[in-house]
Amino acid sequence: MVSHYFWVLIPITAILSGTLKSWLRLKARQQALGASTHELEREVAALRTTRAELVERIENLEAIVVSQTWGALHEKGLSPAEQERKVAAAARRELAPPPEPAAAANQQRAEQLAQRLR
Repeated sequence: MVSHYFWVLIPITAILSGTLKSWLRLKARQQALGASTHELEREVAALRTTRAELVERIENLEAIVVSQTWGALHEKGLSPAEQERKVAAAARRELAPPPEPAAAANQQRAEQLAQRLR
């Protein structure tokens, strides 16, 4: 009688051991993938930071190249006095505060946004 149960236990043990082996292999693969995922997340975060810094630098460079002061500094055929006068005039225009209507409109927009946020 015991021998009948013994022969039934052998296939069940083989099936369970195969299942356990597959499950352990799956867990090991999941751990390996989890580690690589964390590395990729760190790399993506670093790349996003670098990209944001580069975008800011490009915007600054574009502002410099497009500015009238840059044009006045690199205009050929001007005497030093004329060049200095043009640079000073361009700098005054670029550094001057915005006209009053624009400042008032910006103030009004800021107040509207503050009211929406409340």
